[in-house]
Amino acid sequence: MAAMETQAEVFEPLELRYSDLVLLSSSRISSSSLSCEELERIEFISGGVMRALGPSGPGLLAITGVPKAPAFRRGLLPLARKLALLGKKERAQVLKDIGLGSDVSMRNLDRAVSSFAMQLKYEQFSNLESVSPLFNNGQEDIEEMQKRRTVDDWQGFHGHEQQLIGNIFRELGLCMMELGFQLAQVCDNLIGGKELGQSILDAGTAKGRLIHYHSVLDNLLLKEENKRTKGSISKARPTTSSVINLPNTLSLTNLHVSASSDNKVLPNFMKNEDEQFLCGKISTGVSCRRKYFSNLWQQWHYDYGIFTVLTSPLFMSSCGLNDSFCFKDCSSPDEHTYLQLYDSNNDRVLLVKASPESFIIQVGESADILSNGKLRSTLHSVGRPSEIESLSRETFVVFLQPPWNKVLPIPSYLMDAEVKDEEHLASNDACLVGHMVGSGDSNHIVQEIFRSIPPLSSRLRRGMTFAEFSRETTKQYYGGGGTQSGRQ
Repeated sequence: MAAMETQAEVFEPLELRYSDLVLLSSSRISSSSLSCEELERIEFISGGVMRALGPSGPGLLAITGVPKAPAFRRGLLPLARKLALLGKKERAQVLKDIGLGSDVSMRNLDRAVSSFAMQLKYEQFSNLESVSPLFNNGQEDIEEMQKRRTVDDWQGFHGHEQQLIGNIFRELGLCMMELGFQLAQVCDNLIGGKELGQSILDAGTAKGRLIHYHSVLDNLLLKEENKRTKGSISKARPTTSSVINLPNTLSLTNLHVSASSDNKVLPNFMKNEDEQFLCGKISTGVSCRRKYFSNLWQQWHYDYGIFTVLTSPLFMSSCGLNDSFCFKDCSSPDEHTYLQLYDSNNDRVLLVKASPESFIIQVGESADILSNGKLRSTLHSVGRPSEIESLSRETFVVFLQPPWNKVLPIPSYLMDAEVKDEEHLASNDACLVGHMVGSGDSNHIVQEIFRSIPPLSSRLRRGMTFAEFSRETTKQYYGGGGTQSGRQ
């Protein structure tokens, strides 16, 4: 599907420094121990957090300056693509050795996403400010592994990497769990009570997912590998002269990575002089940085947990060595993350721009429910720049949730039908979308988005546990007859 020629806005979320997150989450803040200036600064930051996560905000913010974690991100994310494109038997063995599972169908060779998951336990919380032996060794291993990467490294996993990926997955996952827990404590302090933080602790676990968003080329590689293993083509591995022909576009022998005038790496066929032409081609009359993507890597949805903690994504593209298996890191061609938010307050789509070393935290529906609407859940998708056939996207995500047996209350904005807060419900209940949309392109986009969203009022019923709510949500999104059951 071609991208709609409709304007969206690049959005830079509130950035909260890790040191300030620690300070705000502390129960030891007192007026007697801090200066007036510091108290005013804390009050200002606290107000910013609530504006970002509350009913008038986008429902997300970014954490910067996190110690240790950026090195782990740089070491882990490139391995997502490698796992996704392994042969079936080799991948199964690697996942078993590492202790990962896959929560998407790996048999679908046209899949847009490959996801590898692990349950993380809270008793393993790491101290981000301490220097652990694992971190010392892990950082050295990451640096050494990055130096040794060659073309052949992308075609298989080495034993050293298998051990490393498991260690980094757990360590980075625990760091991100702690970030989410600390933000929950901040929100509890600001809205009153201990509901969010205690619910996270009572759950005891969180799910970590390493996600590879496939390029067009990746899917062609999967199909070629599938043919090879079935014996329909030569069983010899592709050599450095191998070329896979991309339909209706340039072959990989002509694709290259080049530097623009500002030293930005341009993936695939985007030479410096082509950048302006490509932007005009795919979004007539709209800046390349203001493009709404209707072609999606991930469909529009709400996360149903408390918080979702994400690394800023890594992008990969052909490294230009005439080898289909050779890829390297590159910058985002549109200079944003392709994470799209729907802003119901202003009836627009926002494209999130975040620094590479930051961590994005989104509000889930359980936080919205448990806070009685004082926090706003984030309706989001991941746009896919399909014009660039060799561009893939890698990220790592941790989902924080209440315990499975937690009974969720019915928030007041759903409970009293006669005095519903329509502005709030418009972003939580698709059936009320008509109250806040206008006409024209904007109306068309909103209708398209909410057509795939099962309304919260149909998924949350009185006395439901979180386990029941999550099952009903999954069923209404992806089950037989679900709003997204036929979508990839």
